[in-house]
Amino acid sequence: MKEEKQFGELFGFRHNEIANIVGVSQGLWSMYAIGRRSLPTRAYLRLAKMILFEEQQKNNPPAIRQLQPEERKHWEDKLNLNQINQHNIIKKLREHQEKYEPARKGLELLAFMTDELQIPDFVADEMEKRSKDKFFPVVKARLEGVIERNSLHLQEQYEVKLQVLQCEEKCLKEKLSVL
Repeated sequence: MKEEKQFGELFGFRHNEIANIVGVSQGLWSMYAIGRRSLPTRAYLRLAKMILFEEQQKNNPPAIRQLQPEERKHWEDKLNLNQINQHNIIKKLREHQEKYEPARKGLELLAFMTDELQIPDFVADEMEKRSKDKFFPVVKARLEGVIERNSLHLQEQYEVKLQVLQCEEKCLKEKLSVL
């Protein structure tokens, strides 16, 4: 009787619904499900047809069906939202890249300018050297902050989010074209 208990789960029917479908009372169905009673022949035939239907469904995938207008709208809305999210991620990624790269180049230039061999080319006298000794660390700290706030790790996270959204978009488009 285990199969009969799972029968409702297979099709999403409740006990009273299966009983009604096969043409017996809920009490008789319950007794049948626990193994205490048998069903009338016509009920067995209906069950057999339902089981046969399920087996045919397993062997033959359902034909492509047309989406109902509300279903199509639901999937189109999800696709539109996905594309908006992709646009926003791309925008944020570009913003971080546009801030990161110049800051990285600026730090390299500062390192070059403060190299002992290059100092004579960038500092005219001792007063200018003291001024730049105070100025360069401030600029360096600012550029390091820009790099930290726009790190490669953060950019990578946006790239991964974008890839996920692109895969989701592909699935949504397939769903809209297949259904």
